Amino acid sequence: MTKLELISLLNQYADAVVTFRSENSKKLKYNVCTLDFSTPYIKNKNNRAKEHEGTLLVFCWDTDSYRLLKYESVTSVLPLSSILKNSRV
Repeated sequence: MTKLELISLLNQYADAVVTFRSENSKKLKYNVCTLDFSTPYIKNKNNRAKEHEGTLLVFCWDTDSYRLLKYESVTSVLPLSSILKNSRV
């Protein structure tokens, strides 16, 4: 997946389950992520991570932290609302 494709999907879905292949174990893993850093909760979180070539900075709800995703290892992006069977407002 390209960086622009991942950004587009995350912006479209707001909160999404991002599945990726681990660089070390090669197993599939996932995080519940967002690119919307405007909420007060996320704004109050410390972030020392800086994007570099090959990564995208996201906030992961399931780990309660910022994370640098290697977008080329992403295998799927699903809207959290579809998994929870909620309609997005």
